[in-house]
Amino acid sequence: MSDKSLEIRPCLVAEPSKHMQNRQSDPMNDEEIVGFEKDAERIIKRLNEGKKELDVIPIVGMAGQGKTTFARKLYNNDNIVYHFDVRAWCIISQTYNRQELLQEIFNQVTGSKGKVDEVGELADMLRKRLIGTRYLIVLDDMWDIKAWEDLRLSFPNGETGSKIMVTTRLEEVGKQVKHDTDPYSLPFLTRDESLKLLQKKVFQQEGCPPELHNVSLAVAERCKGLPLVIILVAGIIKSKKMEESWWDEVKKSLLSPLGKPEGYSLSTMQLSYDNLPDSLKPCLLYMGMFPEDARIPVSKLISLWIAEGFVQNIEYEKSMEEAAEGYLMDLISTNVVMVEKRSYNGKAKYCQVHDVVLHFCLEKSREEKFMLAVKGNYSDFQPSHWKETRLSITVTDELSACALLTAEPFHQHLRSLITNDEGEYLQWNPFPQISKLGFLKVLDLSSHEVVPLSSITLHPLIYLKYLAVRTEQFDFHPESHLRHLETLNVLYSKRVVLPPIFWKMEKLRHVEISGVAFYLENIKQGIFEESSKLENLRILRHVCYPANDGECMDGLLQRCPNIQNLSLTISWLEISGEICTFSPKLESLTRLQLLDLSFDGWRFSITELHFPSNLKKLKLEGPHIVSAAPSIAGLPNLEYLKLQDWGIKSEEWCLKDIKFNKLKLLKLVLLGISRLDDPEESFPKLETLVIRMCHKLEEIPPSFADIETLKQIKLIGRRPQTLEPSAVKLKEDIEEIEGCSRLNLIMDVWISKQHSRQLRRQAQARLQIMVIVEILLLVFA
Repeated sequence: MSDKSLEIRPCLVAEPSKHMQNRQSDPMNDEEIVGFEKDAERIIKRLNEGKKELDVIPIVGMAGQGKTTFARKLYNNDNIVYHFDVRAWCIISQTYNRQELLQEIFNQVTGSKGKVDEVGELADMLRKRLIGTRYLIVLDDMWDIKAWEDLRLSFPNGETGSKIMVTTRLEEVGKQVKHDTDPYSLPFLTRDESLKLLQKKVFQQEGCPPELHNVSLAVAERCKGLPLVIILVAGIIKSKKMEESWWDEVKKSLLSPLGKPEGYSLSTMQLSYDNLPDSLKPCLLYMGMFPEDARIPVSKLISLWIAEGFVQNIEYEKSMEEAAEGYLMDLISTNVVMVEKRSYNGKAKYCQVHDVVLHFCLEKSREEKFMLAVKGNYSDFQPSHWKETRLSITVTDELSACALLTAEPFHQHLRSLITNDEGEYLQWNPFPQISKLGFLKVLDLSSHEVVPLSSITLHPLIYLKYLAVRTEQFDFHPESHLRHLETLNVLYSKRVVLPPIFWKMEKLRHVEISGVAFYLENIKQGIFEESSKLENLRILRHVCYPANDGECMDGLLQRCPNIQNLSLTISWLEISGEICTFSPKLESLTRLQLLDLSFDGWRFSITELHFPSNLKKLKLEGPHIVSAAPSIAGLPNLEYLKLQDWGIKSEEWCLKDIKFNKLKLLKLVLLGISRLDDPEESFPKLETLVIRMCHKLEEIPPSFADIETLKQIKLIGRRPQTLEPSAVKLKEDIEEIEGCSRLNLIMDVWISKQHSRQLRRQAQARLQIMVIVEILLLVFA
């Protein structure tokens, strides 16, 4: 699922506290809604008190009116969370794949991550899983009644009080999907609500100066009550927010060419685009290369921008990646790009654009011959007639793929080709066509599987900078040399052997060959040649090497001196039955900031590890991994730590004399510990504690309440957590002592129906007690 945690979606800021939550954790970041309060109350009442039979509640509104944000407010309301046994959120969009939608809903309902290949079997499994449960399903952004027909038989109609919410911009679709509840038409924001949202977005926590009140009110009125327009306008204004003349200039520009509300969104987007620096305009238009509602990894977007040559005029001592990240932050600050998910440190991890922004990017790109996005039946297309230098293709089925491959050759001036898959079909072979594109710089075929591939096939693409493919097998040919390649991403590949020529690809910045890890078997060949260093390499992931070959590791370290993000698996075959005591010495990688280190084998003795002092994020997996804690605690810049054991039992994790001075996030996975001793002194800056599947752990120590920075505890598991009572008690103690609810407790647990109802009864009982206490206080006051 592409969860829409859109930071700039209308109606923003602050979140309702959640005591606990079942498996379907919020697919979006909660935000304060401006407006719609009474409307929300009415629909929450329908959701909680409506008929016992299944009911469908359609929410209708135009693009940018806040349908998704409004539905999100309802979905995350505490009363709704407690009322339903299971919840799921699914984005439909104009083009969709039935199997993917069913799989997404099924995975949320069951807490699984698996995949069912047969769509009929999947639909039946989902229906059986929902029978007897009180469920809430949100189908966001539905464009066609066919999507409803494809899904509705999987939603059983029992007398459990289950509900389905559908958001759509088409009133006719709302009328067709409704059961007993008439479609709810979302109102526009009032003048006061518009003003409140505008000022909040422009001035954040500062508040609007009195001298700008009148002009800000005039601007808010021009936004016609459309939340998206208000958000975009705020992004334009805040660069010169204290200049009244700038507010007046923006106000005069807010006119719809059609004189209709629909025209305001696009005219405002044009205004936003015109006010961007020239360096950011191609970066924004490039968002049109991704499909509607795409959840775009920031690391991928940055690599693409670099390969396209958008990132220019790099400041001294700033890397290309840092400069590109600055470009993204500038687009986010103007509200044309939205943060879909953030990392532990607040940086954008995934981003997204609103449908209106995407539509603008596509229209503007076509107008300026910047890029072309096509999808559908390719028998109607003639690629040789396309004049754009960048092409994004959505392959909808096997027939379309075949038509594309047998069509006329692409125009020779093509520089970038990205495919997006929305269908299920067999391996395909696009390389006879693609190998003729001698000027190609970007090739992304990662959305679907291609035939086994050798690098020699791509030898004609001498200017290629970015390559991403999904294939069962990828082989490096000893004679091929893609000397300009900067990014290499191979998904689902089998074992890959790197020939010596790989280490002469000096421009490589990002290498990730996933699926099965690859081995550095030929790293020793020419290992001490100075010319074979990859000075530019910043990201290297899924490397595996044998623990008995220290020379292999030394060679890797010498060849990649500037690595910043490294994923390593150390394997031990255990043929002799001996215990392996080898641990990598990585302190020479002075630029390393993110490390994912796994020990593959049961007979490892993990005691003393050596890490560089700049390390900020560390993931460790292996047997008896908690024994390595003393080696980690001394890292002065460590902010994120994940420890994953294999459930090997140990009585206690002793934290005495171990201190993580800057640690913000601690994640414990499958640890066999039964007790955690006093953590207050060990984690003075901790903000988030995540405990996943640590079933032997008896309780969360009460002294966690004394960590003043602690904001969230998340418990994840497949059965009722033994940690739940202590977690709830911890939250209640903080509220009693501090008088506020700073701790957000999330129970991300895949629970039984019986336990779910028990939790709901307990929550209702607590609410009743609170009401009685408040009444008594009023009586005796």
